[in-house]
Amino acid sequence: MMGGNRLSLTLTMFQNADSPIRLSAITAGGSQAVFFKVNTLGEESFLDDVKDLLEEILEE
Repeated sequence: MMGGNRLSLTLTMFQNADSPIRLSAITAGGSQAVFFKVNTLGEESFLDDVKDLLEEILEE
């Protein structure tokens, strides 16, 4: 009923000349579930994890 879920996370860092380094985080998900699809929950969780990790790194 809730099988076949998949998620991906693409991280890209980029910089233009001397400007600050930027990070782009893009999530994607898919499901073959019959009754309940949880794509957006997993995608949001991925982004929250990236945000938490970056905040932790920047605090150091």
